[in-house]
Amino acid sequence: MSKMAGTREIKKAAAILALLWMMPSCLNSPPEPVEVAFNEDTCSRCRMALSDKSFAAEAVSPDGHVDFFDDIGCLARWLRERDLAPRTGIFVLDYQEHEWLNAEAAHYVLSDRLPTPMGYGLAALRSRAAAEKLAANTGARILTWEQVLGEAG
Repeated sequence: MSKMAGTREIKKAAAILALLWMMPSCLNSPPEPVEVAFNEDTCSRCRMALSDKSFAAEAVSPDGHVDFFDDIGCLARWLRERDLAPRTGIFVLDYQEHEWLNAEAAHYVLSDRLPTPMGYGLAALRSRAAAEKLAANTGARILTWEQVLGEAG
């Protein structure tokens, strides 16, 4: 075997080993948010069509199954009613930016002056400062995800 052919075989073997090494991490990566087809996808709890980008939420199981919610309160009640598969991704849409947030990392505002689809009055925000500003404007309380699960919805 020539020196050049040997080098090519080593590179090929290294590439295969790199792919094999990366495969388990791809298989074990947490679920990512799934885009909602607004006015088509329905809430897994109340069966209403998702229509408002300010309050949508979802649970994405490790096998890719998605449960959509039209209101963060619907998600909170649904979660209290079942045991989830480990590594299920729970996501909420940011009230202002309409970008997906990990539910545990978001800051929540609870106000009866927020017109949410099912009347739970919950909005998720990326930053504490944004939550404080919205809370000041609506006479609201700021909650953590654990508080949302415990008392809201």
